[in-house]
Amino acid sequence: MSTTTPDVDRFCPTPSDDLYWNESVWFSFSIPERGIHGMVYYMIRPNMRMMMGGPILWDASGAHPWNCLYHDWHPIQPIPPGAQKFDLRTDTSLEVRMIEPQRQYRLGYDANGFKLDIVWTALDEPHHFLGMEIEAVGQTADNRMHLEQMGRATGRAELNGEVFEFDSFALRDTSWGTRRIDAVRRGSYFWAIASQDTAFHAQTMGDGDEQRVVGGFLRLDGRTASLAGGKRVVTKMGELTPDCFTLSLADELGRTAEITARPSSHLTFNGFPRAQVVWSLLHADFGGGVTGWGDIQEFQPLEMFRRMVRG
Repeated sequence: MSTTTPDVDRFCPTPSDDLYWNESVWFSFSIPERGIHGMVYYMIRPNMRMMMGGPILWDASGAHPWNCLYHDWHPIQPIPPGAQKFDLRTDTSLEVRMIEPQRQYRLGYDANGFKLDIVWTALDEPHHFLGMEIEAVGQTADNRMHLEQMGRATGRAELNGEVFEFDSFALRDTSWGTRRIDAVRRGSYFWAIASQDTAFHAQTMGDGDEQRVVGGFLRLDGRTASLAGGKRVVTKMGELTPDCFTLSLADELGRTAEITARPSSHLTFNGFPRAQVVWSLLHADFGGGVTGWGDIQEFQPLEMFRRMVRG
């Protein structure tokens, strides 16, 4: 596993002047037994003097921004004055505070009848992986950082008087670098955590039912290592995204894992140009009675998705 970079929780110290220079932040939280999944996700583009993002909460009752439980992912908003990457409050009321670098963060929001108060706490060191931009859109590794980190999200949300209590395993990621997303290829980004000692994160790429593993990590017996290879095979396709798939993983320590996973509670996420993402809760069976929960982002070019849903 890569060593921790000291200032990954800060803005990049060597940003370029490219208008598409991007700093991203994402936290997940869920109530798996109720099929509820949520996130706080935002991207800052300082050379455009704008940011995008916000909180989203959904379950199986609604698959779109206009009928899911809650959606306030603003595509255009100002960067708050004096904002730091993990220390800001937006015009939409989203508030993020870093309690301890690379360890603990507080997420808040209060608008339109939706209140959120979540504390996200790390369970392992960050794992550094550049494949999201490099493999998905063909960009280089120059002046780029992308990490994933497993943790736990605790707290509550309130939506029009209904209270949601969160205490779940979770993932976060953060990145910096030039990011253009209008030439995305087909792939998938997903993870699941069974316990503090057993988890995985993987990205796969490919146009068919079988996709190759291009990066991620495997955590077994409390030890994390980068993935060295593997494949994902869709065994049952749903209307918009896989209903079931198998995953074969091999890591740099020579360990392997065979996992069966089932997505549920789907959300059509349209935060990127010329790309369609179906974002779902994910249940993973590691074998031997060990199961866990996470999420999956199934992404592809918008025109490819359009052809699929229009037959």
